[in-house]
Amino acid sequence: MEKAEFTSAVKNVFHSCRDLSKLSGGMRKFTPDGRMVGDIGEVIAGVFYQIELHDVGRHDWDGTYNGRNVQIKATSGDGTYLKEPPEDGFADGLLMVFQIDRESGEYKSIYNGDIQRVWEALNNLKIDRTGAKMIPLDRLKELQKSVLPKDIIPEV
Repeated sequence: MEKAEFTSAVKNVFHSCRDLSKLSGGMRKFTPDGRMVGDIGEVIAGVFYQIELHDVGRHDWDGTYNGRNVQIKATSGDGTYLKEPPEDGFADGLLMVFQIDRESGEYKSIYNGDIQRVWEALNNLKIDRTGAKMIPLDRLKELQKSVLPKDIIPEV
C-alpha cells in the first residue's frame, strides 16, 4: 500500500463525515468514533512500521515488534488515553501514538517509545471510570525527547 493512497482514503472518511453532518441539517454530528480512528492507527503501525498486529478486540496489547508488546493509539484531537497496565505490568512494552489530520488524512508520529515512561508521567492523575488516564499530545511530545533509540520503532 502506498502512503498517498492510504492518506487519501483517510481524508475521504473525515470529509464524508462532515458532509453527512451538513446534510442532516445539524440534527446529527457524524464523527469517526474512537474505534475507527484506533483501527486507522493500527493499520498505520502494521503497514508503515511493520508491527505484527494481534486479532481485533484484545484489551492489553495491539501487536508485537521484535518480540516486544506494542500498544497503539491514534487520535485526531489534542490528547489520547492510556489504559491501566495489564495484570502482568508493562514490562518492556512499547507505545505508539499517531495524530491524524482531518483535512489531509496524513498522520504524524507523536510518541514512539517505551510505554512505562508515559505511565509514570501520569502518576499524579486518577484513573477514570473506564480504567484510563488522559494525556495531552504536547506532553507526549516532551516525553518523546528522552526516549532511548533502542525503544523507537522505525518507519519503513
